[in-house]
Amino acid sequence: MQHEIKNKPDFASLHVFLDKGEAVVTESGAMMGMSTSLKMETNMKGGLLGAAKRALGGESLFLNTYTAESDGQRLDVAPSTPGDIVHLPMSGTGGVMVQSGSYLCCTPGVTVDSKWGGAKSFFGGEGLFMLKCTGDGDLWISSYGAIHPIDVQGTYVVDTSHIVAFEESLTFNVRSVGGLKSLFFSSEGLVCEFTGTGRLWIQTRNAPALAGFIHPFRRVKTNN
Repeated sequence: MQHEIKNKPDFASLHVFLDKGEAVVTESGAMMGMSTSLKMETNMKGGLLGAAKRALGGESLFLNTYTAESDGQRLDVAPSTPGDIVHLPMSGTGGVMVQSGSYLCCTPGVTVDSKWGGAKSFFGGEGLFMLKCTGDGDLWISSYGAIHPIDVQGTYVVDTSHIVAFEESLTFNVRSVGGLKSLFFSSEGLVCEFTGTGRLWIQTRNAPALAGFIHPFRRVKTNN
């Protein structure tokens, strides 16, 4: 299986080339186009329980599987938000935690499940559940903005709205970036402090900041 990521980092798209029998599992609605000899099946991976757990992690209940029925078939995939795509080769030796909405697609050898993150992930902006990706194969994740990898050795602090994914070898705690004054007036709010050795992926833009930028310009209906 070959793949190519084009239009990075602003409007990235993924183009996968499959030979007979090869398959890709995508998030619902991710397909842009495909060759005619690709067979698409829609189902709930892992049954009802598995689908419900993914839904708690912010993903759709159903996933689409595209299987090539002949050589040289092409599948074009894109995320719902403008931004980047990164390919993560999975070797089965460690898992990757992915934020809600950043899973794009994978090969069938990768398992996408939800993991209870507890209160710290909720206050970190990731929700009570995160996606845990494990197995052997290819995983593609997406972001809002460009994706920047950081190799953590020790500790590293990230704004909660900029986290895309991180290796399971890293642990994190949510805290304020400073005292109470900084929490309420610095516009930074809460941060995640990662500890350990592993790779972290962050995005250069975040949706809450965009919403705050647009808010003063929105039209407001008034009653005369």
